[in-house]
Amino acid sequence: MQDNILLGFLMQRPMTGYEVKKAMGGSTEFFFNTSLGSIYPAFGRLEKQTLVKKERRVEQGRAKNVYRITPKGKKHFLAWLEKTPKLANIREESLLKMFFYEHADAPTRGRHVREYIDAVDGRLAELISLRDGLRGVKAGRYRMSTLDFGIEFYRFQRRWYEKFLESLGNEAI
Repeated sequence: MQDNILLGFLMQRPMTGYEVKKAMGGSTEFFFNTSLGSIYPAFGRLEKQTLVKKERRVEQGRAKNVYRITPKGKKHFLAWLEKTPKLANIREESLLKMFFYEHADAPTRGRHVREYIDAVDGRLAELISLRDGLRGVKAGRYRMSTLDFGIEFYRFQRRWYEKFLESLGNEAI
């Protein structure tokens, strides 16, 4: 999946690994994030497959590797885009811990849920602020839709965890 994300960003314009990582911030990082340490090896694989081409540039006295997508890379990316997405399994640490809460004491359970709600509130505020900042800017319908999904997802999580906390009653104190 990471390879396709990199190709997707290169569909916009040639970029360095750092520029791709920066572009992911405030966009795809909310549903798929990666580190600079994994971006460069991925670019190496993509280059070996001739899906990207690396160009060495010197800007302000510093050498940079700029990657651009090749025609073969575009074809590969568009073929991936044509495939129906697979339903993903939820990988949520909070649910995993909750599954084993019978082994935790009541104050710990309540604290975890309250702290998780606080974290959800923070992420929700971040996404709403991002959306508000994009009003009037041409961000693209599909990109805005992923942002709206994130907002609705965290609103759902907040409601669900609040309801769960209520169900704990005095146990959550």
